[in-house]
Amino acid sequence: MGKRILVIDDEVMILDAIKIIFEDLGHTVEVRSNSQAGLEEGLRAEYDLVLLDIRMPGKNGAEITEELLKAKPATRVLLITAYPNDPLVARALGAGAHALLKKPFEIAKVLDFLEK
Repeated sequence: MGKRILVIDDEVMILDAIKIIFEDLGHTVEVRSNSQAGLEEGLRAEYDLVLLDIRMPGKNGAEITEELLKAKPATRVLLITAYPNDPLVARALGAGAHALLKKPFEIAKVLDFLEK
């Protein structure tokens, strides 16, 4: 059975690629390019996994992680970023994000995390 995935990233090309790939694999994928809209969607519905960029206009990934996990502590957040040494990564991991993938990342690594 497919999983429900929310992807929050300001890069539309990444959103489109992830949506196509994971839907082809049988998963339901919601995407948001606006960080506030992504947070609101994450709070509104239940997802098996939230893929979250760290650096975005508006709210950053650490802020979204903190707010999302405060309201829904069981949510599984997987950070995606081109800047793994960004201090916001440590902040988001400290807030409860489960792991970090460096962009560009392999879809197989997301699938492994999704199946855990």
